[in-house]
Amino acid sequence: MTTTTLTTLAEAVLTQRRERMNDAGPSLRGVGSAHFQLSGGMLLVNSAQPRPGKADEMIERVNRFARERWLAVQWTFTHGRDDPLLEAALSAHRYYIRETLRLMGRIGELLPAAHPAPDITVSPVATLQEMQTYERISSWGFNHQQHPTLDHVLVRGRERWDEQQAHWYQYYLGRLRGEPVSGAYVSLWERVPTIYGVATIPPARQHGVAGHVLRYLVHETLALGFAWTCLYVAVGNPAENLYRSLGFSPLLDQTTYQLGESRW
Repeated sequence: MTTTTLTTLAEAVLTQRRERMNDAGPSLRGVGSAHFQLSGGMLLVNSAQPRPGKADEMIERVNRFARERWLAVQWTFTHGRDDPLLEAALSAHRYYIRETLRLMGRIGELLPAAHPAPDITVSPVATLQEMQTYERISSWGFNHQQHPTLDHVLVRGRERWDEQQAHWYQYYLGRLRGEPVSGAYVSLWERVPTIYGVATIPPARQHGVAGHVLRYLVHETLALGFAWTCLYVAVGNPAENLYRSLGFSPLLDQTTYQLGESRW
């Protein structure tokens, strides 16, 4: 993709994120502007633009607003776009780095796999039981929990199923020789669909399953009429090499800073 296309895609993703962050937050009159979203017991802050010399006061207002409501706080800092002085101020106010993610994107169809793998299949999650299987794969692949509790599988599986039934996300399972070993899901409401949760259980890795899952998801999003697809990967995660090989290009990096209730 050209630099212009990459910039356009990055702006489209940032815009659709900001559009969801329209909850009321603290007054920032005189110190700058930001977008807020309340999510459970968390206040999410994005696109913060402090006025010169006002970063500390902006953070103090946000902290006070959250403290009065017993909310934890997360700030998303976009590298190369947000004020570097804000990042330094967050660290000075005892915020810690929760994660740094790289946004990657691509346009158009993927080339066919160089080596077809008839023993790998991908299909949409079609039943609640399959969604519970997806949750077991996710727990093992991401959280190293080979045997998550039944309560967790039932509760989180039901939550994911409800999300799919509401047409927020579509979940998929990847199978190796008929056994479900991988999964991922894609957003359905965004102008630029986002792929999330690409996971493969450890015994099935290095067999090309994740690559087949991603190819399938990109094909499915294009079939729905979307031209672009994006995903996030933790900076330093070797999975980025797979995404690059499939034509995903880096768009921008974002660091999440967090201040929990215990840090008041």
